[in-house]
Amino acid sequence: MAGASPHGAPRGRLGFFDGVSAFFGGLGFIVSRPSMWGWAAIPAVVATLLFFGLGALAVWGGTALAHALIAEPSGAWTTAGVWLLRIVFWLVGVVVSFLVAISLAQPLSGFALDAIARRQELALGGRTWPDQPFVGSALRSLRVTLTALAVSLPLLALLTVITLLAPPASVVTVPLKFVVTGLAVAYDFLDYPLGLRGIGVRARLGFIRDHIAAVLGFGVAAALLLLVPGVGLVLLPFGVAGAARMVVAADRSAPS
Repeated sequence: MAGASPHGAPRGRLGFFDGVSAFFGGLGFIVSRPSMWGWAAIPAVVATLLFFGLGALAVWGGTALAHALIAEPSGAWTTAGVWLLRIVFWLVGVVVSFLVAISLAQPLSGFALDAIARRQELALGGRTWPDQPFVGSALRSLRVTLTALAVSLPLLALLTVITLLAPPASVVTVPLKFVVTGLAVAYDFLDYPLGLRGIGVRARLGFIRDHIAAVLGFGVAAALLLLVPGVGLVLLPFGVAGAARMVVAADRSAPS
């Protein structure tokens, strides 16, 4: 008869609390090792540089566009109109700059997140994986992120509409939104340790299926921290390290 893990899951499959433990273990790995802080800071630094660079471009472009639409302000009303257009264009530009910066920071920081996954696995006694090409790593990360968004956002929108149309259904829809968010986040973070192994999409979905309880526990832990405003980019290195721990744990729990 097959044995069982300390958390009650059959040997070879991780349980819910294995996933929770992996996530917080990754957090502890980053926080307790100053040598990892530089790598962990890269996504936030990249996002900040992108935001200020794109924001400055948006302000300049908004000003130029406002003057182009009202070429020669000849009175108080037209001057006020130019300033109103400037403010509107600036606000829209800043919001778009923020969204683009957040979206691109993760793939552009893929080399750092790969390094975190690699070092976490080495710290656990795992094997050494080769460095990934920067462009290939960035494109892979972008593809995985967009896939997670393309699947999760329509589901979250549908659950939100159901909640608005039938408020009593929130007893079901709110927990389901939390689960959808957690699974999307877990899929995104697992890209790094599984990507280092060269594992394709079908095999990744197989990993999630085989360890669905652990992936759900991992995702729920991450989603809880995402409730804190502005924590998304800070969460990235913690989640990647935690995902590496979960993949290593799955390797070690697999039957011979």
